[in-house]
Amino acid sequence: MYNAPAVSYPVGRSPFQTGLTLAVVLAGAVAQGAWWLLSVAHGADHLLGLLLWLLVGAWTFWSVLHTPRTQLVWDGQGWHWPAGASTLLERPQVILDAQHSLLLCFRQQSGTAVWLWPAQRTQPDRWLALRRALFNPASPEA
Repeated sequence: MYNAPAVSYPVGRSPFQTGLTLAVVLAGAVAQGAWWLLSVAHGADHLLGLLLWLLVGAWTFWSVLHTPRTQLVWDGQGWHWPAGASTLLERPQVILDAQHSLLLCFRQQSGTAVWLWPAQRTQPDRWLALRRALFNPASPEA
């Protein structure tokens, strides 16, 4: 079998990622609101819960808004993510496949995780090439 051809694909914040993040934060708001409405008395635990929800929600949106925009590169032998210096990545794990968007987890050689959200609308003409590279059973790491 042959390896998938080389491809580079732009990655960054995707609309699917933003929508999913918004849905999770809003679900937390609904849970907080239900807790407040169904409680007879409101104490320090309610304030702590609200504070934690606000902090986590703010951090989540900050991280979504600061998602780096770069290129994910498959050179036919390995994956590269040139954020700063070119970084060689291990074989990706596909965490979520929504056909039009993917959530990928790569491990750098240092062991740190890189989470990327490629979206079809970013570069529709290269989408299938990226998917072939991701799901190619003939790659050396498979």
